[in-house]
Amino acid sequence: MVHRKSLQLLAITVSLFTLGTPYNKREVQPTEITDEIGPDNIEMGPQLEFIGELYDMTRALGKSAILSCKISGEPPMNLYIMHDRIASYRNKQKKRNLPSETIYDPAKPNELSVIYRLDNLQGKHEGVYKCQGESINGQISISAMTLTLVDPCEGVECGFREQCVNVKGNGICTCDFPCGETYEPVCSDGITFGSMCHLERSECRKGAYAKEISTGACADVEDLPTEGTCTLSGEGHVSKFNGDFFTFKGGCPYKMVEDTRGGTFIVYAMTEMCGDTNQAICLRSVTIYVDRIYGFSIERGWVINDNGRRRNVMNGERIILGGGAVSITRDGKTMVGKIENKQIEFFYDGLNYFKLSVPLDFVSKHDDFAGFCGPIPVDYVPGVGRDISTVEDIPMPALGSEELCKPEFGAPVCSDPEIPSQVRQAFMENDEIAPCTTIIPVDLYLEQAIQDTCGCDMKNGHNYCFCNILYSYAEDCRQAGVDIDFAKVGDHCEKSYHKDVFKSEGISYNRRRWYYQHKKRGH
Repeated sequence: MVHRKSLQLLAITVSLFTLGTPYNKREVQPTEITDEIGPDNIEMGPQLEFIGELYDMTRALGKSAILSCKISGEPPMNLYIMHDRIASYRNKQKKRNLPSETIYDPAKPNELSVIYRLDNLQGKHEGVYKCQGESINGQISISAMTLTLVDPCEGVECGFREQCVNVKGNGICTCDFPCGETYEPVCSDGITFGSMCHLERSECRKGAYAKEISTGACADVEDLPTEGTCTLSGEGHVSKFNGDFFTFKGGCPYKMVEDTRGGTFIVYAMTEMCGDTNQAICLRSVTIYVDRIYGFSIERGWVINDNGRRRNVMNGERIILGGGAVSITRDGKTMVGKIENKQIEFFYDGLNYFKLSVPLDFVSKHDDFAGFCGPIPVDYVPGVGRDISTVEDIPMPALGSEELCKPEFGAPVCSDPEIPSQVRQAFMENDEIAPCTTIIPVDLYLEQAIQDTCGCDMKNGHNYCFCNILYSYAEDCRQAGVDIDFAKVGDHCEKSYHKDVFKSEGISYNRRRWYYQHKKRGH
């Protein structure tokens, strides 16, 4: 111990003597230990210096920025980027050096560089950044920069009711500007809007000011809906998300819905011309794509086609598809499906009724959804809208040639004067659906039933056209919470109506018998 302290004292004394005494250059002869000559030949290695420094930059909010620096020196070296207000956490410890990408080229061992990328720039990213290099011999070198952020909407002038919105760093004038989530309803022209901001978005799209604005919801509206629905039923009847409706005839896979924010949800409805004289329209299948990596189809007869594997869904049975992405159950005559991560639901009666329900929480802008169901309204409460079959051009995107898939719009005029009164009587005197008429207006269904019954091309004794609409109304009532006994829905529709139609179309029931046989055995 005494010897070690003596050595330490000697080292300190020599150091003080060296620092305090000027060094005089003198000739030193080689020793027996080394061939090198004197202290002038002691090399400290290359100096640590930047060959690629940080530089000041100005970027728009929402844009990206790439910070990079490069040093040269004696390896091994360390290089990292720091920011006073941004920290990363590794092993539960706060670190000021940001998680950068280090680039090392073995062919150039004296060089080292790092890259740090900033995406979707926000206010917290603004400030001074430092790139600090450290070498094995204790050298430290620092390069600094200042990142300044600007608002891309500053100074931008927009059109009528438009507002400038920052879209990935670009100032865009749009009618789809954000509105708060606070519910402060206003009423205009019989339509309830969630707030004045939502009304202004509607004015922006129409290009005109609204009239007769009053605070509070309209007289016939109690609560804002939480979902948007689109329905395809009967002989090509479509009720869009915004309440407008139309009728078409065509035989192609038509795009019903597409999420325009990346195609993460797409629905195609495959229709074909059918009937005794090929003048009716039948919904053969609905194909649904989820997150661009999984797709499946539901077909007539409560059949699921999962990548070529076809199976029937039995009443009360629950099926999981896509590793849990989709769940499907059958409640009586209706298949009920759910896209789990989006909370989107669909309903299919195995024939001509298909309904899609999208939660409004999943929709942020007017044009988030496209297809023949149209955009989902985010500003107002949709009601029974207009018949647009002959009023405006209706986009019907399809998988097929435009000439082959071009549909005909509009329903045929009923020439039989007795059918309207008979259909009205069958609807209005139906005790089973009577409790629902005060919840869901029956007028639109009644008109569709008259049209389909009058021009029905299915003369097979199943009252196919009328019963399709009657069951569509009953199913909508059931979803609205009205207890419906489908066996008593109508005297003109047998309890076995669906099964009779399936058999008339040659749909096999072998799998159904297999299911029930194994169910009784406890499988």
